[in-house]
Amino acid sequence: MSPSWLGVLVAAVLVAVTAAALAPVNGDYYHVFIYNDPQTNEELYEEVMIDVFMAHTSGFLWGQIIALILGAFLAAKVRRMPRAVASAVCAGLLLAAVNFTVAWQSAAGVRQRITWWNENHPGFLPTDPLSDDGFHHVLAVGLASFPVAAIAGGGLGTLITPLLRLPAVVVATLTILAAVPYGAIAAVVGWFAAAADGEPATLFALLAILPPAAVTPSAVRTAIGDHGGAFTNTMLIGGVVWALLLLVAGRLARRRRSRSGR
Repeated sequence: MSPSWLGVLVAAVLVAVTAAALAPVNGDYYHVFIYNDPQTNEELYEEVMIDVFMAHTSGFLWGQIIALILGAFLAAKVRRMPRAVASAVCAGLLLAAVNFTVAWQSAAGVRQRITWWNENHPGFLPTDPLSDDGFHHVLAVGLASFPVAAIAGGGLGTLITPLLRLPAVVVATLTILAAVPYGAIAAVVGWFAAAADGEPATLFALLAILPPAAVTPSAVRTAIGDHGGAFTNTMLIGGVVWALLLLVAGRLARRRRSRSGR
């Protein structure tokens, strides 16, 4: 097996394990992070809807970060940038499919709760929340962000190719040291965005700088019909802008290295 395929396989396993590990927390997100004693009809409605949205997007934040790292890895292995970008897109789509499959299977219990509510409290919830346009929007943009993140990683990998030629242990250590704090910061920013009463410009700026951070607020706020689409669009636009900037920077760095090597 080539190093590139091995890297894709390892990334897919990491995405699957992460999505499965986070599924129980996301399936009970309302109790864990918002309010642990919902009583009013409004609170009960928000509880079910938020848990539905969060359970089916379980692992999206870390999955996109893994896609970014994988894109950088592939850029170091595939010399030509067009091929590196194509490989990143394919790998990103694969990771998105893996994450969605695991999240869907892990959310079976949440879907059973929907059935129970509709059978025992008809009219309380939408007949099928999974057919909601907002849910489709959150899911589609979240999944599309995987290949976008991988493309951004391709640009990043091209930019820092000399660093990626260091011994594998060194590269892995540096990756962990960079990815874990980045993911933790993105998770904290996303939580504050989901819990915020308003949507100040500084909040959108943070989400644009850290696109994966918008996964949680877009799911939570869309679930309760509270401008979640703005967060989702910010995530996608921020991701695309970062991908383009990193691709351009990587291309310029490659040209400079090739000229200096002559």
